Amino acid sequence: MASPPPVASRPPVASRPDRKRHLGHGVQLAVSILVGVAAYVTGLVISAMALQANPWAYGSNGELTNTGIVVVLLLSLVWLSVFLRRRWPLVPFIVGALLAAGWGDGLLLLIGMFHVVVRGPRVRMLVTSVIGSALIAAGVIRHCLLPPELNPFGIMIVGDPAVITDAEASAPSTDSLLAMNLMTIIVGVVGLGVSIGFGLLLRRTRRMRAVETIAQREAERSESLTSELARQSERNRLARELHDTLSHRLSVISLHSSALEVGTQDDAEVATVASALRREARASLEDLRHLVGGVREGTLSEHSQLGPTSTPPSLASMDSIPQLIASVQATGTQIRPSIILQDVESAPTVLDRAVYRIVQESLTNALKHSPDAPVDLNLSVSANQGARIVVSNSLPTATTNRDSDSVLSTSGSGAGLEGIRERAHMLSGTVDIGPRESFFVVDVSFPPFERQPQR
Repeated sequence: MASPPPVASRPPVASRPDRKRHLGHGVQLAVSILVGVAAYVTGLVISAMALQANPWAYGSNGELTNTGIVVVLLLSLVWLSVFLRRRWPLVPFIVGALLAAGWGDGLLLLIGMFHVVVRGPRVRMLVTSVIGSALIAAGVIRHCLLPPELNPFGIMIVGDPAVITDAEASAPSTDSLLAMNLMTIIVGVVGLGVSIGFGLLLRRTRRMRAVETIAQREAERSESLTSELARQSERNRLARELHDTLSHRLSVISLHSSALEVGTQDDAEVATVASALRREARASLEDLRHLVGGVREGTLSEHSQLGPTSTPPSLASMDSIPQLIASVQATGTQIRPSIILQDVESAPTVLDRAVYRIVQESLTNALKHSPDAPVDLNLSVSANQGARIVVSNSLPTATTNRDSDSVLSTSGSGAGLEGIRERAHMLSGTVDIGPRESFFVVDVSFPPFERQPQR
């Protein structure tokens, strides 16, 4: 029978925090671009105005010369470096340093220095701050020493461009000159204060956020460790209770069954039953030791297909089903098995153990409710067809006059059958448990499985 075609897996759906994170990144990118455009337009206008400090840029009539127009076009290309301010802040800083050294145009320098202060390493921040402050201070002094007609802030103070640009006009008053120099100094100081001071504030804020994030992660880790310690303590307590409660009783059963086996050598049937009881008691002790170890170490989960298991493969695998059947037959119960096993070595560990446990519980259920009735066991396993377990036995005689489910429910807690259902559902299997005519049937099917690397 051909295996079914593989089902295409759906791509993982982004969780709500991931969507919020992507949306936040998109908003940040859009804001960064808008700020970059605003800085580009504003900076280009201010740099064009700053060209007034160069006699070759503006003519006597206050209009740009051919050289000035070429320089403005070059400035439109130079100011594109402002879009690199976040990723490579040194680029606008270096370009701005050249403009500041050329004719005192320090706006691009201040923008680049601000982002270096916010994001750069400590040494780079100190070096750029010193260099940038020196260039801005030199530019302020230079503008203060320039003639009034070359000061970019002259038009803002005097108001009438002819007073500055017209050679025949009278010179500005002393108060106007003082106001120009004060304006130049104030602009330089404010620019440095915003670039360095506000940059240091943001740098400290980012650092505090990083520290808070680390502290939160450490708190979560401490919480996780505390929970793990609590779980480990609970596992140790549970393992101790299991050992103290069951180990003694199983040891007593093993001891008495050994004595019964020795004392009934004349009765072969009783000796056989006593021998089987002794073997089962010792196997139960071995299972209990591995169970207690798995509880203490937290390796008891059957969901894991790798790593250590709580019981050795010889005690809980499909390969040991013949030994399981032999141990039940030793008690005098007649079992008619039909077993076909293929690809067992490459079956997933969780399926291997589940099949064994289901067979074990089905036989136990049959012994409990119909100890004298023969049991039919049909087991087939292959990678292409999956696994099928069918265990059937005759219903007790009392069920001829009463409802079979009520009879079975009075002789046990039903936890074993519920465990079979849980194991089957865990592996996407199907379960059908209940009476069929005069038989009680446990019918469990598992879907085909992929071959795993051999253990």
